[in-house]
Amino acid sequence: MTTVLIVCASGITSQLLQETAQRSAEAYHADITFESTSVAAAKNDGLKTADLILVAPQVGCNYAALKNVNSRLEKIPDDIYAWVNGESLVKFTMTELDKNKVVG
Repeated sequence: MTTVLIVCASGITSQLLQETAQRSAEAYHADITFESTSVAAAKNDGLKTADLILVAPQVGCNYAALKNVNSRLEKIPDDIYAWVNGESLVKFTMTELDKNKVVG
């Protein structure tokens, strides 16, 4: 199971996005579990262990600091975040996970 952590300023919008994305992931039969947290709680909520970290646009100023903890970090596109579009987030996530696969 792939774990994706969604990080936003307070954790409220990331929770909504997590719920819609999880439903879409299940519809796509994707082996992805979405979790959400605030930027303040991220270090305690799986920042180091998540397979991919997705950062909300409004916490972009924390991007470099978060990337130092886990290099598998991407910014959520504005349109996906603004519309709380879970289906588009799942597609974005699958593309990012494919980009980061290690060929062995």
